[in-house]
Amino acid sequence: MSRQISEETVAAARDLIAQITSFQDDTDAFANIHKHILAVLKKSDTMYFLNKREVDGSVAGMAEKFNFHGFFPQAKALEEAYKVYVSDNLPKSELVTRLNVVKLLLCLSERPTSNFLENPEEFVSETVVEEEEIDWAEYLNEGIDAWNPNFDNESEESETSLTDEETKDEGNETGLGAVQMPILIDGTEKDTVVDLTTNREELLATVQHSWYVDERFFHAPFSNWREANIGILWDKFLEDQVKGLVPIETSCVLSEYKVIREVLWQMWSLHSSAVFELVGDRIKPKDNVTISSVRAEALENFLRQFVPYMEVLDYFREFSKSLDIVDHELIMAVPQTYRYYNGSLLNILGPVYKKLSQLEDTVREQETTYTLLNLADDLKSIMEPVMVLERIHKEAVIDFYENTRLRCATVLLSRLHDSLQYSVNKLEQDLRLTLFLESFQHYFTLVDAWLMKGNLSDYSSEFVIVNKNKNLYGTPCETGQECETSTLSPDSDNWKMKFELRDELDETCANNGMIRILKEIVLQIGRNIHLLRLLGKFSVVKRCKETIYEEFVRKTLEELGDFFGAETVEAAVEDEIFYDCVSEKKYKYPVVCTDECGQPTDMDKLENLVDTTDGFLMLAFEDYLVDKPAPIAKPEQTLFEKVAGITTTMFPTSNFFEKILNGMLRERFTISGLMVKNILIEEYLLEKQFQFLRHVFLFYDDMIFPFYRRLFEKTNVKSQTWGNDIWLSAHLQDTVMDAYPEFYDTCRVQVKETWRQCLDSLDACGSISVQYEVRWPLNIVITAAQMAVYQDIFRFVMKIKWALYTVNHLVFTDLEPKTRESLPRASRVVVMRLKYLKFALTHLLNSLQHYVFCFVFTRCLQKFELDFEKANDLASIMASHADFIGTVYAMVMDMRRSGSEAPAFKNVMECVKLLKLMWKRSELATPERLRDCYRVYKRAFAALDPIVCPVYIF
Repeated sequence: MSRQISEETVAAARDLIAQITSFQDDTDAFANIHKHILAVLKKSDTMYFLNKREVDGSVAGMAEKFNFHGFFPQAKALEEAYKVYVSDNLPKSELVTRLNVVKLLLCLSERPTSNFLENPEEFVSETVVEEEEIDWAEYLNEGIDAWNPNFDNESEESETSLTDEETKDEGNETGLGAVQMPILIDGTEKDTVVDLTTNREELLATVQHSWYVDERFFHAPFSNWREANIGILWDKFLEDQVKGLVPIETSCVLSEYKVIREVLWQMWSLHSSAVFELVGDRIKPKDNVTISSVRAEALENFLRQFVPYMEVLDYFREFSKSLDIVDHELIMAVPQTYRYYNGSLLNILGPVYKKLSQLEDTVREQETTYTLLNLADDLKSIMEPVMVLERIHKEAVIDFYENTRLRCATVLLSRLHDSLQYSVNKLEQDLRLTLFLESFQHYFTLVDAWLMKGNLSDYSSEFVIVNKNKNLYGTPCETGQECETSTLSPDSDNWKMKFELRDELDETCANNGMIRILKEIVLQIGRNIHLLRLLGKFSVVKRCKETIYEEFVRKTLEELGDFFGAETVEAAVEDEIFYDCVSEKKYKYPVVCTDECGQPTDMDKLENLVDTTDGFLMLAFEDYLVDKPAPIAKPEQTLFEKVAGITTTMFPTSNFFEKILNGMLRERFTISGLMVKNILIEEYLLEKQFQFLRHVFLFYDDMIFPFYRRLFEKTNVKSQTWGNDIWLSAHLQDTVMDAYPEFYDTCRVQVKETWRQCLDSLDACGSISVQYEVRWPLNIVITAAQMAVYQDIFRFVMKIKWALYTVNHLVFTDLEPKTRESLPRASRVVVMRLKYLKFALTHLLNSLQHYVFCFVFTRCLQKFELDFEKANDLASIMASHADFIGTVYAMVMDMRRSGSEAPAFKNVMECVKLLKLMWKRSELATPERLRDCYRVYKRAFAALDPIVCPVYIF
């Protein structure tokens, strides 16, 4: 994508080329470079947002490199210059500018440590010599021996010096070399012993010296003791034995001090050195390298115990590098949960590196005897948590290149949580707990942003809940664009609240206690708050100063403190210093005239100075008048240090964190669910809406009796206008408008286009449906699918009403004359059977009606009212209504589908149609037809009677 470049950018690019290169402005080379830079700027489609934390880390990393290579003054100067240039009280615009300048300088810096190593003489820091006052008495006496009247002491010194010279001559005769004695320098104040050989060795032992990068270094010890030279004597023994016939590589004998330093340097970065060799990505001790008192093979075996320490630190460094943001695509490829997990690892490893640095300082100072055995003991205790971390890491972390980000995040969190109860000691449990708490921070951040800000921006697609709503532009909100909930309307798709669980969630992870809370409770709360935000009632939600993560960590530490009886909140330290008298206070200018005043001003006049004797004035404005010392800032403890400081032994973790999280969610968001229920009932008449649906679709209290009675009358007389939608809708609205003036206007009757071809009233009942549109936001609770169920139940009950209406309007005078004796015997038998069939069908239809209204509707309605009363959020309200209408529909379907071969209810309706036909036209009531009708009725009765009148055996 190309973009327009401003004139300032073009001018800045020309200045940059002129400064970097030596080309003139009108040359071809200058024009080519300028054209290339502008083309790159035009095609750039990404933006880089810099933050202070990243620049702090880069500067700290460069300072660490300087310290690693021994340039401690340069590292200190770099950090001090950075703190001065980027101070804490800068405005935001100036801070961004200076951070960009520092970032540019860091990018332009080319191999600073290598330049220091190659040319150390160019970077020697100049020390400013302070002028000192000359003590002339000492200066004039310099070089003059003090007079000593004790001649015996002088003779002893002569004998001592003579003995030293003899010892020196005897030492030169030995084959191992001469031993130089320390030189005694006399001074006026005290005697100073200067060992030039020791000083030279200390100088050679520094990192800056060339032996650090040499391939081999040979050091023969000056000692006559066999035990001290066992390594060298062993090589000489082998050479004497083979007599030169077998080539033997001479061992490189190093000082033990150098080997210790080499071991410590490998902890920071794996590299080939005089003691270790880096082969590929594996480090191993070199062959034929030893110290003077140990054979090479023994030292090699001994050094192998340090290799796991080096490799595990390098393993975690490589893991951290794999999570670095190299390009824009890697931001989405790496789970954010892994980055928080890596931050927890770095917080735990930070003190380990600090201890290693302090250990190296102790070794370098050489104030005490320090051997490789001491180093092995110290590293074992220092590296103990790191070795435990490696085992935990390999158990919990899976490769994010081969698995989905959701699986990586959920597997990490569930395994850390579940493995807490399988810890073997206190250290391991503390580490697992710390990693679990800090790794869950990303999930808690998403929950906090969703519930409190209405933005579920799961860019890496690793959260268990996905937002499938659409924003105003028609794209899913999870793509990164925040939904503008303040401008939502019922016409958009946002009110559907399509917050769902991701399908690819593993079953083992889904059963984890913490993940289950997110799946169930947080999802319900999120839907409640989303609805409140749509309704403009989000202000009722409680706002807390702490985020969900901060409160969760704090309550976890408090629970641990209560379990172990430890204090989790540190006592506040009084940083202020109270003075007993006014003379101890240091006042600011212009309270009193200080040395900062270069020359007298108007403020120095007596009438403009502050009266320090006024006690009330000085106490009220003490912060503005008194220069108080700055409080001493204490280093903040890491979470691992806090946990380790509270726990003394292992603690039970069963249902530990679930109880804390449930309590937090209940305390923060219970009111949201109750407010949703109150708003739907009070402002949108949800309960009245339920009553309206029951009266219209479930024939509750038979309120719509005039509607269907008039319909049956018109269909019986075969009216040509009975299927008029407008007339039917108006008639239904007139029936219910007095009781429900809020809902009647959206209720209408719809008749199928084929209504003129209906043969009888039963077909007419099947052609009618009542269409009703539930308005927003009630359509969230009463869905379109549930309205289709209401309509299906309405048609079923309508058929029962028609059947009862039909059989009840079959009068006996239509069937037989006033004098029964005038009928032939055969006719009397037919009439008798028709009457019997009428009473049987009437009994069965009444039983069906009583079962539906007095058992199904009443029983389900009582349960629904009880569940609705207990409901305290949107999910429970929806569940109560869904359970009610689903149960009613299931029981109705049992009656409709009953029967082995044909549906029994349909057969009953056919029997009613046939009875009506034979009742009106007696010539059609043949014995065969009556026998068939009885047979159909009996099969229907046998199928429906167990449902309508069940027999319970106790």
